[in-house]
Amino acid sequence: MTHVITILEADTIHVSFVPERQVEALVIDEEKVVFAGTSQEAHRLYPQADESLELNGTVIPGLVDSHVHTVFTGMTGQWANLLPEAVGSIDALVEALAGFGARQGWYRGWGYDDTLLLEGRHPDRHDLDRVSRKDPVLVTHLSGHFAVANTRALELAGLGDATQDPAGGRFARDDAGRATGLLWGVGAVRAIRDQCPQPERADGMRAARETMDQAVSHGITQIHDMGIGSQFAAGELDILREIADAGEMPVRLFGYLRGDLVPELLAQDPELFRHSTPSRLQLRGAKLWADGSIQGLSAAVVDGYDCCPESHGNLLLSAEQIVATGLPLLAAGAQLAIHANGDGAIGEVIEAYCDLRGRTGGHEWAKHRIEHFQMAHAEHITAAAQAGLGASLFTNHVHYWGDRHRDRFVGAERAERMNPLRECLDNGLTAGIHSDSPVTPMNILDTIETAVTRSTREGAILGAAQGVSVAEAFHVATTLSAELVGMAGIVGTLEAGMLADLALLDRDPLSAGSAPGQISSCVVKATMVGGGWVYGA
Repeated sequence: MTHVITILEADTIHVSFVPERQVEALVIDEEKVVFAGTSQEAHRLYPQADESLELNGTVIPGLVDSHVHTVFTGMTGQWANLLPEAVGSIDALVEALAGFGARQGWYRGWGYDDTLLLEGRHPDRHDLDRVSRKDPVLVTHLSGHFAVANTRALELAGLGDATQDPAGGRFARDDAGRATGLLWGVGAVRAIRDQCPQPERADGMRAARETMDQAVSHGITQIHDMGIGSQFAAGELDILREIADAGEMPVRLFGYLRGDLVPELLAQDPELFRHSTPSRLQLRGAKLWADGSIQGLSAAVVDGYDCCPESHGNLLLSAEQIVATGLPLLAAGAQLAIHANGDGAIGEVIEAYCDLRGRTGGHEWAKHRIEHFQMAHAEHITAAAQAGLGASLFTNHVHYWGDRHRDRFVGAERAERMNPLRECLDNGLTAGIHSDSPVTPMNILDTIETAVTRSTREGAILGAAQGVSVAEAFHVATTLSAELVGMAGIVGTLEAGMLADLALLDRDPLSAGSAPGQISSCVVKATMVGGGWVYGA
């Protein structure tokens, strides 16, 4: 086999961020870094190198977004754009849907935020009937935890005023007991979404490719796909496998199946989570949901919401239920990743994990995960670290919703310690940070900047005590995020022996400063995965 050896030099090369280590040159042999040191030594040791590259800019280890939805992100481009930047009122939402038109007989829209609409509420079925009474209409909230259907869509799904609420959700009703069209929680959303025409497989392929191309354009070399199956059910895994098996996956993708899909897939393939493949797609485990979203008042919180003190959100899974669901998944070799935003849900998840660890004796204990971990208390962080868990924090929430968390949802005291990355690091809890794309944009440099600055959309600093240094934030987005999927010692730094996953930036982010706008304005010039350029160059 012919080996291609490359000597790579740049203005700055960060081998790692914690500890901070810089070198003058890397030597890459096929897919791995084999040397990291001085330029003189690189050329002396490898005079037979096939190529020598002198790059303008700063080389860093490849970045990781530790919670995204790959196909879902790409599919949103095939629906009407209802993001707050595009529509500011229900009238504008209706106009956008009508202008976009129906696809496969359905009007679909994505991304509205009720708290940023002029009316300050969710649309209802009567609002969407203005788009069409003949054709079904379905719009999905930016959080993904809510949707609204028009009268025709409710009829097609067989949902009426007396329909029983599903597990993991409810059908909102007005004071007279009539269905409003608001689908509250993932269980209710699925009841309608499953009635939508199945998208064409080609659409799913295109969506996945677009999302992965977007990732590498931001210097991301690894994504953790949380909830494979949200758009194409089990067929979504087949889509990703086809791309990976063809050698056309530009990014490393670690997948977690939608939990309700797993039993049937395990019945078909008991070794589902134990297959070792050479491709960039690795199926790691299963995703469960213990609660909803803070901005939707459906995250399970202990002390209620400031704007609605009698509401404590929705606990979708108790500790007992998590244990019952988790035991067969652990026996099958799955790593668990459980969505928990509110402190009430986080407490239940940690209790369940401790119970599961006790039942398994800790043998072959994977670093099971808590997703979002937004309202974790100090005792939650300590307990999670002691139990050998990992957490992926939704850092972007500080920027995109921080002002409303402080002023409307949970008050200043709770909002200031949301996404407590500083405490996680201080207590030795393995933590990642993420975009939850498509909920927020998949731009990891923005996410890193928010972890440092804690800057909100309106320019406030929310909970500066939970901020971290620039080097620490990059450490989280490289080494620690890789540890969440068991890739420590394989990727995450550019030391000799590691896979050659890296990004080339136009300047050194550690010298850019920590003020808002400094890190995020760095430009990704090129991205390499496994020794091959997948973007730029």
